[in-house]
This record gives sequence, C-alpha cells and structure tokens, in this order.
Amino acid sequence: MKNSIVLPALMGLFFSCCKQEATPVDPGSDNFADSPTSHAVQPADELNEASGLADSFKQPGYLWSHEDAASPNEIFLLNRNGAIIGKMNTPFINFDWEDIAIGPGPQANETYLYLADIGDNAINLDIKRIYRFPEPAGLRSPITNYETIQFRYPDGSYDAETLLLDPLTRDLYVVTKLEGKSNLYRLAYPQSTNGVITAEKIGTMTVGNYLTGGSISTTGKEIIVRGYAAIHYWKRSLNEKIGDVLLRTPAKNLPYVFEPQGEAVCFDKDGKGYFTLSERRNVPSVNLYFYARK
Repeated sequence: MKNSIVLPALMGLFFSCCKQEATPVDPGSDNFADSPTSHAVQPADELNEASGLADSFKQPGYLWSHEDAASPNEIFLLNRNGAIIGKMNTPFINFDWEDIAIGPGPQANETYLYLADIGDNAINLDIKRIYRFPEPAGLRSPITNYETIQFRYPDGSYDAETLLLDPLTRDLYVVTKLEGKSNLYRLAYPQSTNGVITAEKIGTMTVGNYLTGGSISTTGKEIIVRGYAAIHYWKRSLNEKIGDVLLRTPAKNLPYVFEPQGEAVCFDKDGKGYFTLSERRNVPSVNLYFYARK
C-alpha cells in the first residue's frame, strides 16, 4: 500500500466544504478540437493503471481517477495540468474498479461518486458491485458514508469497463467490454442496496470490441463511450431514453490521439470538452488530454 500524499496546508484554501453547482452549457456544437491540450501526469509512477475519470463538482478544476485490478483501495485527485494533488483511501476493496461516474443520487442537492467494481477478466464472477458515496469536498475527511449496489446480469457473466449515470433519471448503465458488439444493461433508479438485483438487458449496441469507458454530459444530452482505438459519440433528445440512444449507430467518432491503453474518459462538467487518460503499460509516462469544444 502506498502512503497517501499529504496536502500542504495552503491547498486547503482551494477546497470548500460547500457544494459547487455545475453550470453546463447547452451543446450548440458537436465539434471538438482535433489537437488536444496535453499534460504529463505527475508523479509519473503514482497512477499507473488509470481506468476512470470524473470531473469534480465540489472541487472545480480537479478530476477524480482510480486504478483497476488489485491496485490500492484509493481514489486520486488531479488538476487539469495532470498533477496528482492527492489521494484518499476508501473503505471498500479494489477487486477490479473499471470506471467512475459523478452526478445526482438519493439525496437532493448532493453530488455522488459511483465507483464501478465491474471488471471480470476471467468472466466467472456472478456478482458485480458499484459503490456510491457523497463526493468528498476535500481529501482530509475519510469516506465513511457509502452504499453498495450489488447486481448480476440476467444472461451470464461478463467483463465490463464502462459505467454511465443518467443525470436526468439517476439510472445506471453498464456496457460490456469484449463482445464484438457490446451489450447494454440498466440498473433503474432507485437501485436497491439490500441484496443483489438483476440488471435489465436493454439490447446489443452497434459498436463493441474492447469498450473501456464512458460518460454522459451534465445536461444529459451527450454520451461518449470509448475503446482503445476510438471514442463514439451520440446526441440525445431529452425525451429519449439512454437505452434507445445507445442502441443506434453513433452520430460520429470524436477526435482521439492514440494512447498506450486508453481506458478513462469524461466530459468536462461545464460542457466545454472532454478528457482522456491512459494506463501506462510500458511507457515512462502518460498524458491527460483535453479536447475543447469548438
């Protein structure tokens, strides 16, 4: 277990215990910069297997991330220049955390993190878990108030790396990874935290083959699901269900600088663009990329 990074006292000035509301822009354009801004993640050896990203609501200008299988039970906080500002322990085990989402949950006027323990490389686990807890307002308070959403698929066992939270309905969606065309499953709100629930199979998508992460914009009007080689993009009308949108052909593929093992992706909470981040694999360091909306 790595030692936690201790925040300098002055960093506390940047963190507020009050909830920060997102002010998303309505996407007037679905065009994004072909050449992203790029910042090396530092320290380079602290976040080796980044699998998820979420843009913080309570700490504007920062991003949550985490590692995957058999890594320490920690979540990381990065700034937009790729610097790891700190990390904090969680009270639950990292069996194979593969994605993270942020948005509304059971309590009004609260922002939650959803940490998806849905990886299954051997494809033999019956029960998967999603941990839901209020987004920390800083790195000094331990995570003590959390809930576990346990679920199984209705039709077998799957490896998955993509979790999506619909901010309009609070439904959760899981996209399987390895199928030539991936399956989409829904955990309808309110998700039970007592016992094991069965996910609803929505259908088979038109894309697949190593899908590794995704994000729904704060407005609920844009969806991205990425793989190692492409980032797929859909637009959604507010009267449409997420399932209906994701079962049709993507509107387009977004700009993407190839990464060593790209798994993490998220929208900027204010609608200004999207971020990507990769696992290191065999390279000295990886970059945090930001593709600004044109």
